[in-house]
Amino acid sequence: MKKIKYLAFGISIVLLSFYLYKNFIYFSIPFNPIKEYASESKIDFFMTKNIPDGEGINTKCKDTNTCDLVLEYFSDLKLVPIKDKAAYEMFKYENSTFYTGMLTFNESDKILISDISIDSPNILHISSSIDGFKSGYYKIVDSTFDYNYIYNLISETET
Repeated sequence: MKKIKYLAFGISIVLLSFYLYKNFIYFSIPFNPIKEYASESKIDFFMTKNIPDGEGINTKCKDTNTCDLVLEYFSDLKLVPIKDKAAYEMFKYENSTFYTGMLTFNESDKILISDISIDSPNILHISSSIDGFKSGYYKIVDSTFDYNYIYNLISETET
């Protein structure tokens, strides 16, 4: 009888620990999923500026050095995962300008960086076609997303 009691107590502690990690601790640990791809050699970057009336302005990075600077900027961001519900509450979708970017590695692996709002430049959504990639919403800690830097960097190389 004592063994069953200890076993039930142990299972309860493990389940409680798992619940606390998944719902609270995970969202307080800084993690940048792009950082592990910072050493990739062949990179393309495509960015779209979505204007409120439905139009979009597209730019593509063709210069390898510029693409490396873009990847370095994204990999140096200090990100913390946030819950989807919290991210939705922070966005202001009405009459807002959004940026969407896509990093392409080796012509098949893609990382999509979307929902970068001018109104909330410290929240972004990162997803990927790469197996095992931790997709979701991330909050930028200690700064905001400098969309003008990225957009101007790409625009300068485009001719």
